[in-house]
Amino acid sequence: MPFFLRDESSARLRAFGDTRSRNLTIAAACCYVLMLAMQLYTLLTFRGEPISDAARYVGTALRCVREGHFYPVAADFIGKGAAGTGYVNLLVLLFRLTGSVRSAYVLNMVFVQILLFSVLTLACRATGSPDVCALTAILFCLSAPYWAEICIARTELCFTALAFLALALLYGKRGGLPLLAGLLLAYANWVRPLAMAFFVSAVWILLYRRAKWHGYVRLFAGAAIMIAAICLFTYHGSGRFVYQPTVASGNLLIGANEDADGSYSDVVFSEGKAGYIPHEQKKTMAFDEINAVYSAEAKKWIRENPGRYVSLMPRRLFYMYAMDTYSGEVYFDNLKTTSGKAYVQEIAGMLRGNGRAWTFGDVVICYGQAFYMLTFVLFLCGVVRSMRKGYWRSLSFLFGIFLIGTATIMLTVGSGRYHFPYLPVLQITAAAFLRSAVHTRKTHRKDTTSCGESETSA
Repeated sequence: MPFFLRDESSARLRAFGDTRSRNLTIAAACCYVLMLAMQLYTLLTFRGEPISDAARYVGTALRCVREGHFYPVAADFIGKGAAGTGYVNLLVLLFRLTGSVRSAYVLNMVFVQILLFSVLTLACRATGSPDVCALTAILFCLSAPYWAEICIARTELCFTALAFLALALLYGKRGGLPLLAGLLLAYANWVRPLAMAFFVSAVWILLYRRAKWHGYVRLFAGAAIMIAAICLFTYHGSGRFVYQPTVASGNLLIGANEDADGSYSDVVFSEGKAGYIPHEQKKTMAFDEINAVYSAEAKKWIRENPGRYVSLMPRRLFYMYAMDTYSGEVYFDNLKTTSGKAYVQEIAGMLRGNGRAWTFGDVVICYGQAFYMLTFVLFLCGVVRSMRKGYWRSLSFLFGIFLIGTATIMLTVGSGRYHFPYLPVLQITAAAFLRSAVHTRKTHRKDTTSCGESETSA
């Protein structure tokens, strides 16, 4: 049997045991109720307007509703690139049905439930342990981004829910599920162009499960069908056969210019900088022409400054995984930025007794950051323990997502919200570590007690 495809059922049994803890199940249910309560609180109290990317998606969807078409049309390819296309079209459909922008937040709540179901399915199937499943539920439900992100109309939640649902379907037994998984992954990539890491993971799941050849055919066929349908849909609305019409090279240029510091700073697009295109010129350019300008400038800088480019990678990694405060704006009705250095300094001053008074949002954000860091440390411990205890292959499809996604960011630009799609990877791995550590301790204690009793009897 190939080294990477060895069965690990016995290793998982030694690591996690074969019992189910009723207390863990009850705790998971309580945490789920807490998550729902926090989501409802956030939904009912939020009074802010969409900002940043969310404002663009909602504004575009409302424009499409007014003009009576879907997204994009030919004009959307001039002066800018279409972004979050799959998500915007969901919003267009939703707004036509409900007439309310806040219905997007209810849809986000649905996406959280889909994501939770998918993550628990993967945790249970990958480890074979109900206790790991329960611990994953606890870590998931206690993670603050799932409380606040519902009131932010961005692509991360929709993308992550669809991508992990696709992976969960591959553990099912029905023959048509790989086809549906392929459809979902291709659509998820239309929402946010990150699905390649998940597609590689999907193939790895089929390999590890020793799926028959038609499973791979159905997975690829599903993706091909969805991509073809999207291209035809885009052609019908805009006259272009396009699947991902984004100005993707913009992120590459943000991370590869003389002012780059690893963070998401758009100073490179200012007048006099490498990415500056005069407004009058830019509004007449197609997205592929803008992409070509950004790509050429970024590649030129990388060729001339390879050492500087490589030295920025650790900084991008830091900016990606250090902070988990990006969704906290909703507790301030989007009137305060909580994802930057300024907010961290503000909190530090408040801890010293200086500055403004504490608010509910500040408390939730600080809790969320502390819990995220705990989860991240447990994740790192879980990676090491999975290799020591021999169950790493069962989780390798998760590690692949994490590594490919992280590598992509290290080549472009770092931002805290970019780690959102990988939170489930941290949670499942951390839960496996906790269960393995507790089970090993109990087994060792039982063995020690048995030895003591045997020596006494002798």
